Amino acid sequence: MPGLSEELSRFVVSPPQLICREGEPDKMHCSFILTTDFSGFRGHFPDNPLLPGIVQIMLARYTAAAGKSAQLAGVKRCKFLHPIKPGETVSVAVKPGRHTGEYQAVISSNEIDCTSLVFELEHTEAWQ
Repeated sequence: MPGLSEELSRFVVSPPQLICREGEPDKMHCSFILTTDFSGFRGHFPDNPLLPGIVQIMLARYTAAAGKSAQLAGVKRCKFLHPIKPGETVSVAVKPGRHTGEYQAVISSNEIDCTSLVFELEHTEAWQ
């Protein structure tokens, strides 16, 4: 979907921010409200729109990169636990994984964990 990454920034409710808590790894948090006019819902599904998995992965990438440019290098594990509908507040929490460039994310809506994933980013020089 061309332009989908750029379109996501219109739906950010709270921009990516680093949350540091003593005794916990640093986490990035970001919130979105994706309304029915978000192009990611088109055709997925006409009578029962659900947020596609690829868009959820893009939200995690956007959050991990703090809104900067970073390419998705791969998804190691992804579990879709609960559907996300238009108009819901989507919260994304991302923390560093075990290896450089690896991240763990939990995507939730209405205080329900909807997706968990482990993924890798390939950071561009401009990102660093």
